Amino acid sequence: MKKIILISALSIFALSACSKNETSTVAPSVEKTEQQTPASTATATTPAPTGDSAENALDWAGDYKGVFPCADCEGIKTTLELKSDKTYELKEEYLGKGKELESKTKGTFSFDANQPSIITLDQNADQRKFFVGENYVEARDIETGKAFETKLNYKLIKE
Repeated sequence: MKKIILISALSIFALSACSKNETSTVAPSVEKTEQQTPASTATATTPAPTGDSAENALDWAGDYKGVFPCADCEGIKTTLELKSDKTYELKEEYLGKGKELESKTKGTFSFDANQPSIITLDQNADQRKFFVGENYVEARDIETGKAFETKLNYKLIKE
């Protein structure tokens, strides 16, 4: 019983201390706001980012390489270069099929507003989607952006 009373008393003390600190810190910040110049007021009202996303939290620009599965060849040697200006270069070589089955595509990409870790390449690359992770990208379903339900490897590793 004494422990409950002690815990209750400490809780009340902690809560009252917090509310006193809140009150004392609010007043000075109001004074600082009133003293701001018009230029600094615009900066102060700009909303802060809502959270980390692949776009602003990862070092995503760079070259990603790997071999995607292929139904009728040894694999598709794939290189995806993501540039910081949100342009890309996609190179694909169908292994075991000769040099005539190589392709090179250039264009732009964008981060998905609803799935911020997903990028979508433009129409030059058939609107392909990739999940952007720490030092890798992974091909995703074009319609949903979801991972493929397979054990096959669709990851490209950053070099």
